[in-house]
Amino acid sequence: MSSMDMLDVGQANELKLACRRNNVTPEDIKWLCEGDILAEIPKLRLDHATIVDRQRFDHIKALAEAMVLQLKSVPTPDTIIHVNHSIKPAYPDRMEKVMHPELEATGPAEYDLATVELWLHGDQKGGNWIKGQCIYDHLKETDTLKTCLGLRDLEEIQKKGIAFFRKHFADKAVFGWKSVVQDRDGNLLVPCLIERSGGVVVHWSWLVSDWSGHNPAARFAS
Repeated sequence: MSSMDMLDVGQANELKLACRRNNVTPEDIKWLCEGDILAEIPKLRLDHATIVDRQRFDHIKALAEAMVLQLKSVPTPDTIIHVNHSIKPAYPDRMEKVMHPELEATGPAEYDLATVELWLHGDQKGGNWIKGQCIYDHLKETDTLKTCLGLRDLEEIQKKGIAFFRKHFADKAVFGWKSVVQDRDGNLLVPCLIERSGGVVVHWSWLVSDWSGHNPAARFAS
């Protein structure tokens, strides 16, 4: 007995609805019933069909492959920063305590430097100076310390080299306020990237120092 002999009313109705859904006309059905055209249906299901428009399929496939190659050929912007937060930052030898250990491993693993703003406290603008402690207190009070970059971010930006640093930060000292530490003498310090001797170095500044408009905090733009 053929499997078609087992076709029940429900399956026949399914076939009817499928024909209607796909705008199959009575003429189409008559054509399908002629000869051995229906023998191609199992092959179609098993991807061995000869009635598939191979030319059209090959054309679409070629277009898709061309698009993939085009996407692969687009260069990755040099502003993309990759950060492995499982790596412990290189704190200074004189460090006694990390002030915000809960923030140490936080932050995106990949981001575009274009999403990072060089933020200034209001009292740093217009050529004014402010104590680093005031900036730190403001970031804590406004709960925005978590939006700042940390030491691991600075270390990865440092790897980009001096040309990259000059291009994006010019003559600024860029601070990573998420990684404030306390040294053995009780002083609070924060890391920053600066140019020194033709290279980029991580420098640690005391919070009792004065900050100007050339000392922005690197933060993710809100």
